[in-house]
Amino acid sequence: MRFAPVGRDHSSVGWLLCCLWLTSAGCSRWSDSGSESSPEASLPAPLVELEPRYRTAVSNARRWLDGLVVDPFELRKAGIKGKKKLVEYLGAYYRLWQVAPDADKPRLLHRIREIVAVTYTDRYHDMATISDRWFKQDATSYLRGAVLMERLGLDTRRYREEIRSIHGRLNDHMPTRGPHQRRTFHWYYQTFGLTEPFPLADALDAGVIARRVSPASMTNDDAYALTHEIYGLYEYGDRLDIDPFSDASKAYLRTTLDALGQRYLEQGNPDLAAEILECLHYLRLRGEPIYLDLVRYLLDSQNTDGSWGVYERRRVKYGAFVKQGFQLHTTKVAMGALVSVFERTGRQP
Repeated sequence: MRFAPVGRDHSSVGWLLCCLWLTSAGCSRWSDSGSESSPEASLPAPLVELEPRYRTAVSNARRWLDGLVVDPFELRKAGIKGKKKLVEYLGAYYRLWQVAPDADKPRLLHRIREIVAVTYTDRYHDMATISDRWFKQDATSYLRGAVLMERLGLDTRRYREEIRSIHGRLNDHMPTRGPHQRRTFHWYYQTFGLTEPFPLADALDAGVIARRVSPASMTNDDAYALTHEIYGLYEYGDRLDIDPFSDASKAYLRTTLDALGQRYLEQGNPDLAAEILECLHYLRLRGEPIYLDLVRYLLDSQNTDGSWGVYERRRVKYGAFVKQGFQLHTTKVAMGALVSVFERTGRQP
């Protein structure tokens, strides 16, 4: 399969081959119990019927991603979180890499190397000198970028040195972080061998889930906080072999995710609908009726160009950067949720 560089047209041959591997890839499934099943295991019948549409959806999303240019410095000039968007872009390709057949991974990794080339430049590692506002906006994604690169087997020696050099500044910002952010930083601090300024592991004791916030009273920000509390514990889908919630929390999450899923279906919000679906998958709630409803909704709501999300009102301020600033995140989470549903997404050997 040939992967076209960013900004170039795709040949018909290249895209035929891309579609072939998406159609024929024999990836392992996750069973309803949450344990990894054999490659021959079947999806539930309703998902089997939808699988051809899924393959087409991911192929189209990949085409859209390949045509996108994500320059963190240009985005910052436009008032968009540049490093965050670069890492979202990397995260989308990481998910594709996870489920790609072994024979295709080297070519996909070549595309990923193009994306992360900027992280090997001095200009990218400006975290010690940027404003507090930009530091707070970039810090989580900055560390996640290194995590993803290491899971892809890429060289992060310089990156790690830069992270260690801003350890003190990271510590200074921890009191301003919310519960799910602190818990995620606990994971990152452990990954990079950083000493915590105060215990971060129990940060979720003050989170949305622990407080049992009613879904009826939740804002969109509350819903994002809830999904990210789940994401952080499961390492964004790379640790599906764990069971981190009590029975009481699971009961709360079952009803809350159902209510939020219904809300975002009715609102036509693919961004949050995708996050809810992926969290249901992590929690092994594939048998919930809302699960299949959300799968169908994401397949139905994909744009003709392969992206997800409609943000025309944002064009007044951001112009063409609407793609990077808004559609990129929605496309990443929608594609990621569908990949989680139809493919094996546990940590790769």
